[in-house]
Amino acid sequence: MSRRLARQAAMSLLYERDINKEPESDTLQEMKDVLKTEEFIEKHGDYIDGILNGYDSHAQEIDELISENCVGWKIDRLSRVDISILRLAVTELKYMGTPVKVVVNEAVEIAKAYSTEKASSFINGVLASVIRELNNQEQH
Repeated sequence: MSRRLARQAAMSLLYERDINKEPESDTLQEMKDVLKTEEFIEKHGDYIDGILNGYDSHAQEIDELISENCVGWKIDRLSRVDISILRLAVTELKYMGTPVKVVVNEAVEIAKAYSTEKASSFINGVLASVIRELNNQEQH
């Protein structure tokens, strides 16, 4: 089972939390309820937990960064799937040390699989803007 499946699982859990309005729940139980397989959790649980805890710890900052870079869109107007993909990607960029190319490619591929036809281009554009902003912050 690949890291992409783990990313899809993390995105699904972020999505479920957003839909159910239940932030910061019991991550292990949440994974068991959604993923339904111990083997997957054993292999990728730490990564998924890192994403969920990273987002939980920095939710306001991550959402503000996304919102600032969604030119012409308000974050509450985005589809719940798209916002979950962006939350996953920004968490990986800022707090997990995942290479930029990997984050962008994976986010675009997940959008192609789970969202609308135009979502992958939108997510790619938002992430490009986020990356520029993060690079500018590092330089100052």
